[in-house]
Amino acid sequence: HQDIYVARPTDDVPAWVSAGDVLAGSLVLDKDKESVTSMKVLYVVPPKSKPKDEKKDTKAEEKKDSLDDVVFKAKLGYMAGLRKENAILYKETASALKEERPSSVPLLSELLSFALESPMPSSETNEDEWRAREVELVYNSMLIANGGPIDTSTLAQYFGLNEPDKDELDDDAEAKALDKEMKEQRDLLKRVLLSRAALAGKIAEESESGVNGFDQAVKEMKKWVKVDNLKEEEDKAKLSIAVAEHARICQNRKAMAISILMKAKKDLSGKYLKEVDEELVKLYGSYEGMSHLSENAKEAIHSRFPKVKRGI
Repeated sequence: HQDIYVARPTDDVPAWVSAGDVLAGSLVLDKDKESVTSMKVLYVVPPKSKPKDEKKDTKAEEKKDSLDDVVFKAKLGYMAGLRKENAILYKETASALKEERPSSVPLLSELLSFALESPMPSSETNEDEWRAREVELVYNSMLIANGGPIDTSTLAQYFGLNEPDKDELDDDAEAKALDKEMKEQRDLLKRVLLSRAALAGKIAEESESGVNGFDQAVKEMKKWVKVDNLKEEEDKAKLSIAVAEHARICQNRKAMAISILMKAKKDLSGKYLKEVDEELVKLYGSYEGMSHLSENAKEAIHSRFPKVKRGI
């Protein structure tokens, strides 16, 4: 004999069939011997299942911004518009928002952008030193010891473990919110540390008094920042130049500095590639017997980025 297993229908039943109806049919194994090889088959139609829309449920569970959140974001957007136009009004608005939400990561991120992009006050004489002081203020403000939101130990502990799966986060609103918060804090910390090191490198280039500060800034940055986890070319170029400067200025390892910059060139293009090339020119110029490499690098820069004079 031979066993036969019959499964329920895989296709949809006709639209006119209701739950509880009985569908009757037959199974014939041999049409020539139908009388002894056939059997009746009955199927009771079950209630139609309603598939759960997980996406809708997830969206419904997500916490919506409160009115206070919406107003704060609007104020922050207004302040960002003042960044390059009205420094006095910008700082007044920033002071009010810091009193309102001193631990706001988006606010601290905007203050970092102001430190890096706003015009230097006429009362200042050294732009790099002024920007370094402004970035340092943001760095100190964001630390939990000073009333800020970021505890580096907690961040290190969180990201030292395997990240939760996406499905786990979708099923747990609190875990999803925590993951978002931690990533925002980590991204801000990386931006600040990278900016501190880059500015400290420029200061160390100008004065030996800045070398120790530069050395410390790079060591702190390396704990959190590496090329592999940076998305923007600007940040990759900034990191490569800072690490190369550190190898040259603080460690006197010029060969390593050249290696770092040559490796960075493979992943960069446009003006960021030009910045790395200019750093190489500076580096070659510090070596005896490498003037030809310096000239070759200059020629390559002029070839890739020619200066075009516009006609009047």
